[in-house]
Parts: sequence; structure tokens; C-alpha cells
Amino acid sequence: MIGLVSQQHRIDMNIIFGSGGNDSVALYQWAVENKLKNLTVAYSNTGWAADFWAERLKQYEDYIVKTSGKYVEIQSEGMVALVTRKKAWPRNGMAFCSYELKIKPASEWLEQYDPAKEATCLVGIRREESAKRSQWPEWVEESENHGGRSLHAPMVRFSEQERNALIFRAGFEVLPHRSMECYPRVNASKSDIKMLDITRIDYIEQIETGLGVGVVSGKKKTMFRPATKKGATGIRDVWQWSQTSNFVAGQNDMFCDSGFCGG
Repeated sequence: MIGLVSQQHRIDMNIIFGSGGNDSVALYQWAVENKLKNLTVAYSNTGWAADFWAERLKQYEDYIVKTSGKYVEIQSEGMVALVTRKKAWPRNGMAFCSYELKIKPASEWLEQYDPAKEATCLVGIRREESAKRSQWPEWVEESENHGGRSLHAPMVRFSEQERNALIFRAGFEVLPHRSMECYPRVNASKSDIKMLDITRIDYIEQIETGLGVGVVSGKKKTMFRPATKKGATGIRDVWQWSQTSNFVAGQNDMFCDSGFCGG
């Protein structure tokens, strides 16, 4: 069986950072099947999830509670408040939203929840997801991002098929997209942007308009840089750009790799 529990695993407390997406569901099912004890699943609320994501999260929470796990929602100031405070949008890659909305709140919660640092933290990262993640370690004995706690990624060698089998055994459907905890992510792929509905487009446009223009550049403060979207300026133009069929190389490598992000 792939991904059996290592002797390194501490059995007194196990914390999964999950978002309700495919990898998060599979990781929790793996933990259940491997009989990990004292399971807590922590969801970081970025305040930027799709409206329909609440239903998926409810299903995720119900399953966790049904199988004797604990579900915790970690609050943050929220994306809109963050952007308003910073007077700017986060940019691609490991943007400041990852730190402010996930890493910082989750780290503070961890210190309160596990002051003795006895927990093992788990993430559902798989190496086959991207070139960037192809060397991700299964174990980090002392993860700096997690306050020196152990970080375990038990599914690093799993194929998509093996992951999906876990999802099916949990009674969930395999989603055709990544987690919608951020809708859209600042490093959203073309297909992610293509999924945006008109209500979300209008909402983002309203925020863009409220931010105005840069003092030095004189340019509109848009969520996505025009240079990365063939010159498309503003969310409405970017959405139009996303409807074109050409593939954008490298976008599948754009993940949050903080160890606090569930897929």
C-alpha cells in the first residue's frame, strides 16, 4: 500500500490543512484508512471563496465529524479588506495574500491549539502535479512554516488515479477543477479565470475601480497584470482573454507551496 504511516508519525495529534478540494478530501480519507488518531482538519477562510464552495465545505465538514475528526475554520481579515488595506492586489507566485490570509492566521492558531508543538501537520501535495512540486519531500522533521512541527505529505508519490480512488471511497465526486477557496486565485490559470461568473466579474471590477490608479505609474490597479494576459486590462478584459483557446505554458506550476494550502 502506498504511503503507509512512518514510524516518525506522532500519534497524539494530527492536523490536516485542507480546503475541501480533491487533494484535501483524499488526504483525509488516507488518514482515516491509516487510523491516524486525534485528527483535526483546519480550513483557512480567505474570505475569497466562490459562493458555491460553502456547500462543498459543508459536505467535507460533515464527513470529518462523522468519522470522528474535528473541523476547525481559521478566520482571516479577508481578501477584500487586505487589498483595501494594502491599496494593491497581490501578484503571481507566493503573493502577500498567502501569508496574510493563510500562513499568518494558521500559524497563530497553531500556537494556541498546539503550544507544546507535539502535532504532526499534513498536506495533500503530490509530486506529479507539477515540475515545481516534483521534488517535494514526504517528511520535513522540523518545518519552519509550522513552528518546528513535523510536516508530512503522505501522498507525494500518489498518481491521480490513486488519489481519485481515495476520494471515491470517501463518497465524494472528483472535481474537474482545483479548490475554490480563492475565486479566483491571484495565480489563476486561464481555465480558472474562464470559470468566473458575471457576478464575480462585476464584484472584482468594483474593487479594481475603488483602488484607482498607481501614484507613480498612473496605471489602473487591476487584479491581473496586463503583461501576463496579452495586454488585457481589468477583470472584464481578462475574462474575455480567457475565452481564447491557446494554452498558456507553465501555469500548472503556479501553486501556493506554504504547506498551509489544500488542493
